Amino acid sequence: MNFSQQLNIIKTLVPSGEVDTRMDCPFCSGTNTLTIKRNNSDLLWYCFHASCSAKGNHEGEMTMEQVSKTIRDNVNVVEKEKQKEFLIPKSFISIFSTDKCTDYFKKNHCMESHIHGRTNFMYDVKQNRAVFIIKEKEKIRGAVGRGLTSQVYPKWFMYGDKSYPFISGDSDTAVLVEDCASACAVSETHTGVALMGTSLPDSYIPVLKKKFKKIIVALDRDATTKAFDISNQLRYYIPTEVKILEEDLKYFDKTQIERLFND
Repeated sequence: MNFSQQLNIIKTLVPSGEVDTRMDCPFCSGTNTLTIKRNNSDLLWYCFHASCSAKGNHEGEMTMEQVSKTIRDNVNVVEKEKQKEFLIPKSFISIFSTDKCTDYFKKNHCMESHIHGRTNFMYDVKQNRAVFIIKEKEKIRGAVGRGLTSQVYPKWFMYGDKSYPFISGDSDTAVLVEDCASACAVSETHTGVALMGTSLPDSYIPVLKKKFKKIIVALDRDATTKAFDISNQLRYYIPTEVKILEEDLKYFDKTQIERLFND
């Protein structure tokens, strides 16, 4: 990927009004390895994965060593920002402002969870994403955005604090799934918890221990090994079982969900 392509992606990732931000790297898939910083007129980005090429600056003449030092000197600032409550950006508007957003939620069986107050959705008009709000009780911890076209990259994007999962539902049995739409689908009968992938972040474990009495790990068949790895991580804390999926949960209705997890 050349500099111009990298720069265009970096520009879409910078939240409006923020000076510093830390996030998962869309170039190498590193977890929380990419830092983006505005330094006067410069836009700096640096991925701490040694093998990743996501390192550069725009509208300045800083060397890569200077970019690295500037970013590292501001890591503490970034960490402090993560502790704050997530402020909803001005680009987040009602999902009903555009049919393409409501159509996405309807198609993926998410609207029931929204209508019944289990989840909050918004539309990011700047990035063209359907947005799932992450809440811990009444505190907004962050959000997850899903691109509404194939041109939006990356497909899934996490805003704010990444240490707390997206949760939908009020059952004491949690179903760990790969994405937010699947979490909403299972919330008809259980509580859906989105892993945003096929691995369990360490920061999610205390949350699961505190909130749930039973865990069901429900991943696609091609992630069977990962599902059992997650089960092994949790089995000492919470009764855990694995359910390997043959079809995508997002397209299941309530009856199908009940049948799948109550068999």
